[in-house]
Amino acid sequence: MSQFLSILSQVVGWMYFAAWSVSFYPQVFLNYRLKEVKGYSFNFGVLNWVGFFAYSLYNIWGYLDPGIMPGSVQIQDITFALHAFVLMTVTMIQCAYYDDLWRRTDKWVYISVGCFFVFGTVCAAVQFSGKMAEHKDWNGCLALGYIKVLITLMKYLPQVYRNWRRKSTVGWSILNILLDFTGGSLSVLQIFIDGANTGNWNVFGNGGTFNIAKFLLGFVSMFFDVIFMIQHYILYRGNEPYFEKESNSNYSLFEIE
Repeated sequence: MSQFLSILSQVVGWMYFAAWSVSFYPQVFLNYRLKEVKGYSFNFGVLNWVGFFAYSLYNIWGYLDPGIMPGSVQIQDITFALHAFVLMTVTMIQCAYYDDLWRRTDKWVYISVGCFFVFGTVCAAVQFSGKMAEHKDWNGCLALGYIKVLITLMKYLPQVYRNWRRKSTVGWSILNILLDFTGGSLSVLQIFIDGANTGNWNVFGNGGTFNIAKFLLGFVSMFFDVIFMIQHYILYRGNEPYFEKESNSNYSLFEIE
């Protein structure tokens, strides 16, 4: 193994941690400053919160059991996941305080979340019961990672649709997206650095250093971030924000860059 690549991996890892971690703060501060969350999709928020709960367990489990993915879970991965879960908890509290989070979140999100929790619980129970010990490719930890990937695929769609329906990205922090894209690209870069350093590119099976969940999360995040940037800078640039009018409620217009 190359000492240079090992050091480079750590540097890139902390850079991705910083970018991805800071990306959660602009939306929190934006919600606080506006004292409303009309531009924020509650469906996105709830799915994101559950996703980072699963991702935190996935990273902690993978770190404590090196036999799952030797060397693929770094301390930055655990720190980022836990930090993201805490920030998403704060965001959900804001949504509940400034608006009716539970009523405004669609039922399909709650059904999906329930299915994820049931599936994750079953995976953990099967893993620790030893029933699948003879199946070397099975691992409950990896199942949690795939849950997070599936949630990531789902969570961005409500926000993309909300921006499209409102023809505006006002209330949805673009700084969040720029930092998210930076973090995603650096996260994927670290994986390739680690793979080049170890020469082990085993993706789906146990024993590989290629963290497939982390790679897919970075790739999917970058894909949707590009969509959000197109919406903000091209499609809806300069559009006056439109907020849903509710009975006995009046929302002021404002401009946010």
